[in-house]
Amino acid sequence: MRPEYKSVGRQTMREDCLGVFKAGCDALLAEFEQLDSRVSFTSDIWTSSASLGYMCVTAHWIDKEFRFQKKIIALKQISYPHTGRAIAHLIEKIWNDWKLDDKIFAITLDNASVNDNDVGHLKKKLGDNMLFGGSHMHIRCSAHILNLIVHDGMGIIETALENIRELLRHISSSGSRLQVLNTILDELKLPRKKGLTLDCSTRWNSTFAMVKEALGLQEALLRYVETASMVGPTTEEWRDAEAMAKFLEPFLDTTKSFSNVRRPSSHTYIKEIWDIRRLLLDEDHKDNAKLEGLALQMQAKFCKYWEDPNLILTIATFFDPRYKFIFLKFCYQKAYGDEHEAKIEYVLIWLKRFFEQYETSMRNTNRVSSGSSSQVGLQVSGKRKLDEEFAQFTSENYYSHSTMSELDKYMQEPLVDISVKNFDILEFWKQNSGLYPTLAKMARDFLAVQTSSVASESAFSGSGRLTDHLRTSMNSETLEALVCAKDWLGPKDEEFDLSKYLHLIRRS
Repeated sequence: MRPEYKSVGRQTMREDCLGVFKAGCDALLAEFEQLDSRVSFTSDIWTSSASLGYMCVTAHWIDKEFRFQKKIIALKQISYPHTGRAIAHLIEKIWNDWKLDDKIFAITLDNASVNDNDVGHLKKKLGDNMLFGGSHMHIRCSAHILNLIVHDGMGIIETALENIRELLRHISSSGSRLQVLNTILDELKLPRKKGLTLDCSTRWNSTFAMVKEALGLQEALLRYVETASMVGPTTEEWRDAEAMAKFLEPFLDTTKSFSNVRRPSSHTYIKEIWDIRRLLLDEDHKDNAKLEGLALQMQAKFCKYWEDPNLILTIATFFDPRYKFIFLKFCYQKAYGDEHEAKIEYVLIWLKRFFEQYETSMRNTNRVSSGSSSQVGLQVSGKRKLDEEFAQFTSENYYSHSTMSELDKYMQEPLVDISVKNFDILEFWKQNSGLYPTLAKMARDFLAVQTSSVASESAFSGSGRLTDHLRTSMNSETLEALVCAKDWLGPKDEEFDLSKYLHLIRRS
């Protein structure tokens, strides 16, 4: 419709995409070189429609302005078999390529046993660059753990679930059957359905969504079964499904919390798993034999993975001024009784070790930076330089007349009111970075840790569309460029100007 429009060929379009990717790499590498905090990572492995293995690595950090950052930094092809050594070697290469090997804080992986081996290899290779030799760098994906816990429980009512699943599959497999259901929905004055929700065996929340939809259509489905003269779920099975849906609804909120990749979630880890623990121990389940069995089944898996919560994520709770260690003590006292004090002491010992390490590091950094203040002054804007000098002055004078450390002062400060709406934990630490400079630096690292590997898993949904059965010949370099550049150019990254980079590429 526009004769003056000049189309471009496939090769030109590919070169433009690779050019945007290269420009983004240069900008991100420059940002990493200036980064004064540590970086946490998530990683996962995926098999494409062409049976090729890919590893995605995503970096997470909190910048100087206390903004949460997430960037996919690699989507590399990995040869089969996916051994621990092969995975570790590729992750190490990616970290080296981005010059991040001395800024590693933690890495979140799924619960595959091979990941224990690859983390072991990484510790041996990079241990000296990590805090305490990387002894606490491995974070197990909480979303995967929760999925295992709930799936174990749902096995108690598998017959009911399978009968509901089969009914929905039967209707979805034919347009004429769906039309019969829609006719029944019209009679009941309910909204028509374009399709029905079917679950994925690896995601419990998809099964939950399927059951919730079926329960909302229960009367229509009962009429359909009668009209089609087929056998459907029994009254007891519908009752079991309804009880299960009501029981599992709070778990959905926890799954959403663990799956959040755009803002910190590590500080909510203890609260979320203790909410689950409380639900599993609720005495009300004893009124329903199926629910009681479901809860007991889930408790066994809960104890396997969460009886001793992850240390790094436990310490992260301390950086939430609404909870600090008081909430941890509250939870541990209920769970461990007389043993809670020893467990609290263990966490506190490690918190102090991390604090001392950061305090020493900051002292050395300040000593070096003060020797080159004239050069720094040329690079930093006047306002920011004034803010940094004032923060340092506040810190030095605030503690000059007291033997109490900033760690002790923070612990003795009253808790922030838990009822405050829209509390922004990063804004809190930004506002208090002058008062607690060491703790603020720690907070940036601990709050950037991911409770799940969803950030890397979600990249594969886009990758799957890029490498479907019509595009199986796309090479791995192009796929990586498309996935990474799309992530960097997302709506959350307003500083990356696509038109500027295209202009530079075309001009060159």
